[in-house]
Amino acid sequence: MKRYLSIWLPDWPLDRLRRARRHPAPPLAARQADLRAFVLYERSAHGLNVVAANAPARAAGIIPGLRLTDARATLPDLHSAEHDPEADRKALAALAAWMVRISPLVSLDGDDGLIIETTGCDHLLGGEAKMAVEVSRRLEKTGYDHRIAIAGTPGAAHALARGTAAGHHPVVPTGQEREGLANLPMAGLRLSAGALRLLRRFGLTRIGQLYDIDRKALARRFRSREAAD
Repeated sequence: MKRYLSIWLPDWPLDRLRRARRHPAPPLAARQADLRAFVLYERSAHGLNVVAANAPARAAGIIPGLRLTDARATLPDLHSAEHDPEADRKALAALAAWMVRISPLVSLDGDDGLIIETTGCDHLLGGEAKMAVEVSRRLEKTGYDHRIAIAGTPGAAHALARGTAAGHHPVVPTGQEREGLANLPMAGLRLSAGALRLLRRFGLTRIGQLYDIDRKALARRFRSREAAD
C-alpha cells in the first residue's frame, strides 16, 4: 500500500521572498511576532493587483485580487513588492530536491506544495508520526510556514494538509480517508475556483457532504449551472 506525505506552504511567495532577503531565516515564531503589513502584487491589464498578503494585511481586510490602490487606501503605510512567480517556482523545485533526504519520490503540488511518496521510508525515522514531526522541524528551521499530512492517496494527503491547523500533522491510515476527510473544507480538494463557487451556491462546504450525492446528478447540475453562468 502506497503512502504519501503532503506539504502545504500557505505563505510560500511571502516566505520565499523573506528568506531570499534575509538568510538565514529567523525562527517562525520570531517572524510572526515582528511583521509589518506587506503584500505582493502583479501587473495586469487593469493595473496592479494583490496576489499575496501577510497576516497583518489580511487582518485589515486586504486579500488577493484586491487592487493595490484600494489596499493602500485601506493601509497607507502598506509595504509591497512585485511578485516573482519564476523565482517561486525555482525555489520550490529546490526545496523538492532537498526533500529527497526523506524519500527520492518528490513532486511539486501546485505552486505552493509538495507531495512525497513515503512508502517504505517512514521506518527510517521511527514511523509516520515521527517522520511528519521531523519534516516539520526541518521546515521550521528554514522559516517556512507549513502544514503536513499523511494518507494513502496524494489527493487525500493534499486535502488533509490544507484542512489542518498549524502544528498538527494528521496521519490517516490507508482505507480510512473517507472518514478522515469528511469534516474538512471543500477548498482542500483540487478543484477550480469556479467549481468551488458552484459548490458553495449549493450549500456544499464540507467534503463529507459530497459522499451521498449521486455523481452523475452532480455532474449534470454543474454543467447546467456553468452554461447558465
